[in-house]
Amino acid sequence: MARRPDGDDWAWRVSIADVTSDGPFSSLPGVDRTIAVATGAGMSLTVDGAVVELTPSSPAFAFDGGATTVCRLLDGPVQDLNLMVRRGRARATMDVVELADPQPLDGVTMCVVLDGAVAVGGQRLEALDAALDEPGTLEPLGPARVALIRAV
Repeated sequence: MARRPDGDDWAWRVSIADVTSDGPFSSLPGVDRTIAVATGAGMSLTVDGAVVELTPSSPAFAFDGGATTVCRLLDGPVQDLNLMVRRGRARATMDVVELADPQPLDGVTMCVVLDGAVAVGGQRLEALDAALDEPGTLEPLGPARVALIRAV
């Protein structure tokens, strides 16, 4: 979806992945990962032996990309939203919010709509649409679940 700087030598990147079966995640030493369920029922991650269950209503989950990570799907395929940050090159956070009221985008680098629809900068964004470096306010068009990413 986005990376800064562009190219293979990125400091941070945001992507959506299709997870269609149980299995290990790729090991990414030196990368801090944050993940959220975008679509589907969810998944259970075992990260270096610790188990965490992620569903659409869960907060974003941050973990070491180099950790041994195994996924078990809860009820069929999911799409997940991934924030990856190369340690020492950038810092970033991802918060998943249920948006009922307007949300100022101060300090938000990227917003990704996970459910529902919002308006930002005069355009309508629906599920899996994103806005990058957009000033102003995020206006919900009904109930919406949105990931807010702040990167420096």
